[in-house]
Amino acid sequence: MLKYVSLLAACSIAYSASLNALIVLDDVMSQEDQKKTGVSSLTYQQKVALEDWLNQYCVMKKVKRQQKQKQLFLSINIDGGQKIQLSDNSMWQISPDDLPTAATWITPIPIQIVPSNYPDYPWLLVDTQTGVSIKAKKISPTTSTPSGPS
Repeated sequence: MLKYVSLLAACSIAYSASLNALIVLDDVMSQEDQKKTGVSSLTYQQKVALEDWLNQYCVMKKVKRQQKQKQLFLSINIDGGQKIQLSDNSMWQISPDDLPTAATWITPIPIQIVPSNYPDYPWLLVDTQTGVSIKAKKISPTTSTPSGPS
């Protein structure tokens, strides 16, 4: 547990479940910090569980990377969630496993792109309001580059 001290030092304990920002480890920690603290060696399920815990009990002090990143939104939901177009005009193919979830997404939803552990669908499109994510792969270039996939 000591290896997470620097991570926990980056947040203050909040006794309310209401959050100002969703904490996603890949967005708030550099790869170097993840290696130093051991976060990089966590399984996908462990990382999600840690993010859930942080989002329940912590409030971020700094949102430096998120401030630099232009906010993305769902622009168009195509063919019942089979494809998603974002506000930067990038197009994403959605994993068949996630079609029931993607089909319910209605514009505008603020989206964050984070890496997944699924080789066929290497990115997660995360609804930053709810924390719900869908696995995706990029199928067209963006007109502007978000931080994350390129």
